[in-house]
Amino acid sequence: MRVPLMCAFMLGVAGGARTMLPEAAVSRSIRRGTLSVKGTRLAFLERASLNRVLVALALMELVADKLPIIPSRKTAASFTVRVASAALVGAAVGAGSRRATLGALLGLAGAIVGTESGAAFRSWLASLFERDLPAAVIEDLVTFALLGYATSRLKACVLPAESSRA
Repeated sequence: MRVPLMCAFMLGVAGGARTMLPEAAVSRSIRRGTLSVKGTRLAFLERASLNRVLVALALMELVADKLPIIPSRKTAASFTVRVASAALVGAAVGAGSRRATLGALLGLAGAIVGTESGAAFRSWLASLFERDLPAAVIEDLVTFALLGYATSRLKACVLPAESSRA
């Protein structure tokens, strides 16, 4: 399996922890030209206005996640949004290597893994600290590290141009 498709899975895992961060990161990568979705149904991700909205939503999610009134990520609605979001991100990553469907499935699988393992990890950390806030901050840092690594590998997602193939 090519590294780009592994990026779809890793971004899905990050999406299991923070729904909007991978979308914002992939949209930013598309805007920078690191990832290409031109000529696909995902071309709407190139819009600057959408990128600003996704970044704002990601920042709001980082803050809201720390509030005690926010429901569990494992509730049906939250889980569904995480999986759908990660599938979109995976499809965008996969589109760069003409494997959008496989990328979407890997993003979806990553979101399931990220949601379940992220909840268990945060619960374990909260029991160690006897508070949720430090656990949430550590979870954010781990998510940012995973997101940073995955997005740094996105350049490999673009197949060589047709003219450069032998």
